[in-house]
Amino acid sequence: MVTPPKQEKARRGEPWALGSVLGYASANVFDRFAVIHVDPLIGPLLRGLPSLILGVILVLRHRTLGQLKPGSADYAGRRAILTFVLAGILSTCGLFVYYFAMRVGGVIITVPVLETYVIWGTLIAWAFLGEKVRSMALAGVGLIALGLAVLSLGQMGGQPISRFWYWAIPLALFTALTYGVSGVLWRDGQLRGAHQSTAIFLQFTTSMIVAAGGLTLLGRWQALARAPVHDLGALLASGVLSGILGIYCMFTALRLMAVARVYAFSSLTPLAATLFAHFFLDEYLNAVMLVGVLLVSVGVALTQIFRPREERQAS
Repeated sequence: MVTPPKQEKARRGEPWALGSVLGYASANVFDRFAVIHVDPLIGPLLRGLPSLILGVILVLRHRTLGQLKPGSADYAGRRAILTFVLAGILSTCGLFVYYFAMRVGGVIITVPVLETYVIWGTLIAWAFLGEKVRSMALAGVGLIALGLAVLSLGQMGGQPISRFWYWAIPLALFTALTYGVSGVLWRDGQLRGAHQSTAIFLQFTTSMIVAAGGLTLLGRWQALARAPVHDLGALLASGVLSGILGIYCMFTALRLMAVARVYAFSSLTPLAATLFAHFFLDEYLNAVMLVGVLLVSVGVALTQIFRPREERQAS
């Protein structure tokens, strides 16, 4: 039997979608491995470097540098540029906090909480972009909330990373909020005509400036010099896995598969990160916690799959 072209194309996209999941989940594990020993404040600078390099390459490849020049016919406009700059500032502030969450709570607590960014993105897009919120997406929000409650309950009866593990929840929530706002800003900028390469370049240029400024303001550059080479390598590997491999696989999958299917795959990221952390970092995981993570994954799938069409097109 001959496989229909559309079905064959979708099958070619499935490995790329899984590659995106593995890239992002592995990045979380490398982040946790590094911050066990090094100052969390150096994380954003090293993790953002591969993404900045990717942004430069993409801008040169797609020849979109003109979108940044006010006198150019391709100029994206001040409003679009400012949205990506603001997204870079907010997401980097969130990334600083994310590394502290990783240190006190580990992957299994931090990553599922971080996935609540889809909730904040949905609510903010509804309030400021006028995007519709579908009933199934609201059901997904409810499942995420329930999953986080179950996860916390399981951790209370388990073996936490540290006695301050519960601080990872508000810290990761703050990061999730900055990611949610940044996602809305991205959509707003792209709806105004900015190319993805321009968005990546602007956001991560801003991110590197904020990360370097944070180290300067807090006087932590010496922490970068004192950090073991293997931990610096882990942070750079995280940047490659999430900022290059994850993004490339995601964009390729979106080109080969239906958007809803790609987002269904991406919802597996918290589950994959949890299993990786348990088996490779020996983080504690019991049955109740696993159920909580599964509920979060299903909730993320519903929230992502049933996003408005205009929002998906701008992602």
